Amino acid sequence: MPAKKAHKGVSWVVFGLAACNALILVLIYGQLQTDWQQWKQYKRGHVRFPGVAAGTLVWKQAVVPAQYSQASCGSCHLDGASQTPRLNHGRQLIVKYNCVGCHRLQGVTRPAMLGPDLTNVGTKLSREWIYKWLKNPRTITDENGNVTVDGVATDPRMPKFRLDEVELRALSAYLSVQRVRLIAAYKFNPRAVAIAAKGGDAAAQGQIKFNQMFCVTCHALAVDRGGETTLIGGDIGPELTKVGSKVKPEWLIAWLRDPETYLAHTRMPRYEWTDEDLYEVTQFILTKLTDADLLKTVPQLGSPTDSEVRLGQRLFVEKGCAECHEIQGVTPRSNFGPDLSALGLAAGPYLEEVKLAGDHTAPLHFFRGEAKQLDVSVAKVPRFMIAYIQAKVKGSASTGRETHMPQFQMNPTDLDDLTMALLSMNGPLPGPGTPKSLILQRASREFIADGKAGQLYQRFKCYVCHMFNGYGGGLAPDLSYEGSRSQHEWLVGFLRDPQTLRPTLTVRMPHFNMTEEDAHTIADFISTSLRNTQVDPVAVDERSFTPEMAARGKQLFEIKYACQSCHTIGSSGGYVGPSLNTAGNWLTAAWIEAWLHDPQALVPGVIEPRQTFNKGEIQDLTAYLLTLKQSPATKDAVPVAAAGGSQ
Repeated sequence: MPAKKAHKGVSWVVFGLAACNALILVLIYGQLQTDWQQWKQYKRGHVRFPGVAAGTLVWKQAVVPAQYSQASCGSCHLDGASQTPRLNHGRQLIVKYNCVGCHRLQGVTRPAMLGPDLTNVGTKLSREWIYKWLKNPRTITDENGNVTVDGVATDPRMPKFRLDEVELRALSAYLSVQRVRLIAAYKFNPRAVAIAAKGGDAAAQGQIKFNQMFCVTCHALAVDRGGETTLIGGDIGPELTKVGSKVKPEWLIAWLRDPETYLAHTRMPRYEWTDEDLYEVTQFILTKLTDADLLKTVPQLGSPTDSEVRLGQRLFVEKGCAECHEIQGVTPRSNFGPDLSALGLAAGPYLEEVKLAGDHTAPLHFFRGEAKQLDVSVAKVPRFMIAYIQAKVKGSASTGRETHMPQFQMNPTDLDDLTMALLSMNGPLPGPGTPKSLILQRASREFIADGKAGQLYQRFKCYVCHMFNGYGGGLAPDLSYEGSRSQHEWLVGFLRDPQTLRPTLTVRMPHFNMTEEDAHTIADFISTSLRNTQVDPVAVDERSFTPEMAARGKQLFEIKYACQSCHTIGSSGGYVGPSLNTAGNWLTAAWIEAWLHDPQALVPGVIEPRQTFNKGEIQDLTAYLLTLKQSPATKDAVPVAAAGGSQ
């Protein structure tokens, strides 16, 4: 009896399993039927898959080809990783080429200004120069596609648009009449002009002043060095090699006098020019930084007509110029380019509407896979995703005649890296009921100074080069704790006549021709507001330092710790760290002691090693460094820097 019951139980189990399998098969078959019917309706355009944009077919994602494997890492490492250098470089290219101007991209913040503000561009540039720039933002391109200007490699961010002659004339006409704020002609003091003439060639004198003011700290110049043309200088501002052939004289004078009257958010500081200085420097720029052949190929354009201006205004919006440039009264088009924030998830096949002869359209699918071409009317369109992306970037006209995308010039490596960055985009797919991902601008940590010091901080644009409590540039030293580091009188003298602390650097603090009152105002602000709580000036009594302590400190500096291997004193020593020739004029005793105790505690990441000084050694070294003083040099003794021009 028990055996019978057991046999019966097994039968029920087998029957149950068979019934479950049958039910599963029925459900699967039903689902397949439903999917098939839904697929047929989708192909007929009657239904859309949830969460997927119309015209996108859903398949499982294909494996990314090996050369683009770093794209997969970008799905999680949105901030980049040291193991993905090519992906990181591709993301940098996306920012460099302002792709976010037209496209929504995952993790890319749109800055406040992508290209220059063109509201008053007609006061700055001639119609002929605008025509030349629009036709080809690069002066010379060699047979290998490398962009050159006077033999100097350049890489302008402005892409090349496919503009015909009518469009070039219309856009140059429209831009040349953008003059919301007129510029009055500036009249130099006749006495200043006479003094400049008495001194010889005004342009030559202007070149000396241009060099003395270290304009190449921010601007690049092409110079002749040993028979080779070399680009020297910084990239904060535009290259100035041919600027004299670019800008109008009245604009240049107004710009140098007060840049913010033309561009409120400019990073160019306002110098305290004398009329003589201003006249000589403008003569140098307008006569020496020129190219007589620059506009030789530009046709005679004449005065803009009303019809040209109207067409140019329409083209400015239609071509996407308004996505990067601002003009008062012009509103950019929303969603100008496709949303690419989830491009990496769309493994294909994509569905692309391609125009055929007779104004008909046809869907074209393309996949990741082997490169193949498909002739569609006069266009050759790659059939798979990666080739399509690269063809679109190199020459969008090859993928369809109706396109607003400009042409970018990239070498194969850059093109692959940019493609890799686009394949890493895995944001949510846009579709019905799916909120589109928004790229929000990061909160600004802007440092703002108050009162008169704040006005000078803005006028001289200190934050462009220096860091202030986490805000600003990294070209020059971080000034967050400068009030604890530098002596007040040294600050005043340095602001009035900057002397480099690192002789080997070509980047120098410009001479702003700052008044003594302004220098004292800024020094007062720095000394009282930019301080480090770890540096206590009360804890160090300079009166306790003796000549014997300084003598012991000199021995420690030169023999035991060999500090001169990195720092210069007198005419000997290394150039890894700053010169200490004027350490006694420059550094406070409290800062020296705190620095010798633990440099990284004051400036994280600094290369200065932390030595195992005992308390007595720290005091002796501090006593010695405070003896390193020099009397202030007169302005006439300042050597002329041969940073720009041909010197």
